[in-house]
Amino acid sequence: MSLELILTVLFAALAAVHIVAIAIFLLPARRMGKSTYTPPVSIIIPAHNEARFIAATIQSILNADYPSKKEVLVIDDGSSDETAEIVKALSRKNKAVRLFSIPHSGKAKALNYGLEKARFETVVCMDADSSIEKQSLLALVQPLADPKTGASSGAIRVKYNGLFTWFQDIDYIVSSGWRHICSKLNSTYVTPGFAAFKKSALEKIHGFSNDTLTEDIDVTIRLRKAGFHAVMSRAVIHTAAPSSLTGLVKQRIRWGRGSMQVAKKHSDILFSRSLNFIGNYAFPMHLFWYAFALMYIPFAVYWFVGNFISQPLSLASVELLAKWFTIYGIADVVVNILTGAYALTALMSAIILSWLFSFLYLLLNMARFGFTWRTLVAYLFIFPYYWLLLAVQAVVLVAESSSSKRVTNKWNKNEGNVVE
Repeated sequence: MSLELILTVLFAALAAVHIVAIAIFLLPARRMGKSTYTPPVSIIIPAHNEARFIAATIQSILNADYPSKKEVLVIDDGSSDETAEIVKALSRKNKAVRLFSIPHSGKAKALNYGLEKARFETVVCMDADSSIEKQSLLALVQPLADPKTGASSGAIRVKYNGLFTWFQDIDYIVSSGWRHICSKLNSTYVTPGFAAFKKSALEKIHGFSNDTLTEDIDVTIRLRKAGFHAVMSRAVIHTAAPSSLTGLVKQRIRWGRGSMQVAKKHSDILFSRSLNFIGNYAFPMHLFWYAFALMYIPFAVYWFVGNFISQPLSLASVELLAKWFTIYGIADVVVNILTGAYALTALMSAIILSWLFSFLYLLLNMARFGFTWRTLVAYLFIFPYYWLLLAVQAVVLVAESSSSKRVTNKWNKNEGNVVE
């Protein structure tokens, strides 16, 4: 099989994936419960060395519009910085803020400790480096008015902190769009960063587990297996994202490893009728990107290197880099095909269609979840970022698929949030 044929198939598959996503995105939205549903709520914030963000996170909750009682439980998970002192000072000013300190045990155990201490049936789990908008708490809790719904999540946007966060905001917008699609099909399988739960539902499945590096995927799948629905609301949270290349890679390695661990743990859901679209579409598509990365990256590297080293360093080689690393390359291909300089081959058609539908999908997501001028600027140079993420996914798929090592999810901010 020739390289051109392999790449044609891969780009055609990419186009098909986005066509299906667009079609589902345009389906009517699900109803999200009564706007008057505002039960008392316990907000649980596990925190390990979050002195930089914790005050702003708590203040955003206290400032949020919510007519019923709310309490903020910060579970200080063995922090070595001033996290506990900052929370203690805030609790003296506002009795709704409660501090609990435990030995360093990991996020899952910190969340479970918070569940034990929570006074209310409705609980919200929230990352300590994030802030919510004024209406976010109301929007997040509303879907739980449905007796069958055990979990509700929201859209995540990135707090800008350097160039790397510009690219990640695009990533988070698209990720929120994917969860919006899953919610429409009743196939939500992850509730990341900012999620509301019925305490009784979490107690039924014995809370959060620390045997994978992505406890948010694991807990949602276990809730779905227990018969509860999970949905995505219109709530919005703004979160801190890695501002360095090293931090980004470490984060994505953790996410990738966690995804593979969850796939092993819950392999019974794959293509199973018991969870309908979760097992037959949503979670297989989550794993599709790892398989796609493993197939695409080696050929892309070979293709790029073959083109680049075939000519001496010159303005032409600089232009080649620009074509590969920016959307100038797509524009150049389209112009040359329209002028007849390039033949419209199957590969060219697949490349153009895959980009066109992925771009339309991004526009739909930006229309729903918002964007800034930074988002648009970052998109002009997005391809190296995507290749980096695909490369990480390819490596993780190979490494984790062959690993039988048991994992204990115990975070450490200085080591990419992973300690085993």
